[in-house]
Amino acid sequence: MAHPDDDLFFMNPEIRKTIRAGCPVDTVYLTAGDDGKTNRVKALEYVDRREYGVRAAYAEMAEVANRWEQADVRADGLHIRSYRLADKARDADVRLTFLDLHDGGPHGQQANSLLRLFNGSRKNIRPFQGTHSYTEDRLLTVLTELVRLSSATRILTMDHDAASFAFGLNGKVDHSDHGVGARYFRRAGYALGVPVSSYLGYTMSPLKANLPPGESSEKEQVARWYLANRKCRANGTCATVNPFTGRLQKDWRLWIHRQYEQHQPAPRAGEILGDISRTTYVTGRGPAQCLHAAAGRPNARAVSIRSCDGSGSQKWDMDHDGTIRLRNDRGYCLTALAHRAGLTQCEPGLPNQQWHRAPWRSTTWKRDAWQISASGNRCLYQDDRSLPARRDDRNRQSPELTLSDCGTQPRPELYWRWGG
Repeated sequence: MAHPDDDLFFMNPEIRKTIRAGCPVDTVYLTAGDDGKTNRVKALEYVDRREYGVRAAYAEMAEVANRWEQADVRADGLHIRSYRLADKARDADVRLTFLDLHDGGPHGQQANSLLRLFNGSRKNIRPFQGTHSYTEDRLLTVLTELVRLSSATRILTMDHDAASFAFGLNGKVDHSDHGVGARYFRRAGYALGVPVSSYLGYTMSPLKANLPPGESSEKEQVARWYLANRKCRANGTCATVNPFTGRLQKDWRLWIHRQYEQHQPAPRAGEILGDISRTTYVTGRGPAQCLHAAAGRPNARAVSIRSCDGSGSQKWDMDHDGTIRLRNDRGYCLTALAHRAGLTQCEPGLPNQQWHRAPWRSTTWKRDAWQISASGNRCLYQDDRSLPARRDDRNRQSPELTLSDCGTQPRPELYWRWGG
């Protein structure tokens, strides 16, 4: 999770069902959810209230008393705050873990935001609480270790396809912490072979309410316990607190009736569909991204990543000689150039036109996907860091296609699904 309460609004009732099925649930919050507050005392109080609220909400979902024991964990040498639900009356196994990074703000504008770490404008970020800093490698190591320690069999996270960041309920933007945090959790899932499921955040706001009345009512009750305990923590009345009975704010009223899990489409015949998808303010829903050949017949036609459209410019075949050719223009072959791929006239035996497909290998996460590599162990790579500079920027609507070292560890930027 990016913030304490994202789980309650965007992944419920799935989390509640998982807990009540008797499955262990380990929720990791990347940021403290300090909301960019500059007054340190007020920020600490605000963070404490959010944490207290989510603990009460999880106790409500587990149908047990709101009693917790501190059970901190160590990952990559770091001491990380963690709490386990102490009331075992219903055999509930629930843990909440807090990394305490700064809330980056909807646009990612804060100095120590996850977005700044992701786009490279910061080499490391300092947490809201604690003395250690995080490089991207360290953050990924910590998250991967936390997933491993939990023995997770699936990862639920936010929308890792969102690329336009702001606050809004029009379905076109999401919070930067949601999108970037989900990308890091997805990386951990790929590294360990743990299936990843992503859920829409702000972008589900204008979509059709899709929860049955009973599930919406239960989701609302959890939200009201969360809000009541946030409020009582501030005035010291939690011993006798009841669920909040006032009117919920507009966004919460929308979200309690919705839960949208992302489902990526299968590639159509001939499509090479990337594991990196993208939705922006301009494109809206429909995140699938395909290998695309530019029109024309110059010496080297451009090849890029574009939204999948079913056109002939996105239909490819791999021949027995290892060449990858456009289905409707077989005289041109995909060619590995210096740092990118292009489309040039086919030349028999040319090494830069020989490609190899290496399948996804995991015994715990079964999927049909491949790395596509040329000479020199260079793979087709979907650069997801090339994000729109502003929420309504019309540039960078798709990831950038480059060639990159294939590496030794699975990561989403290196994998493609190919429609037969």
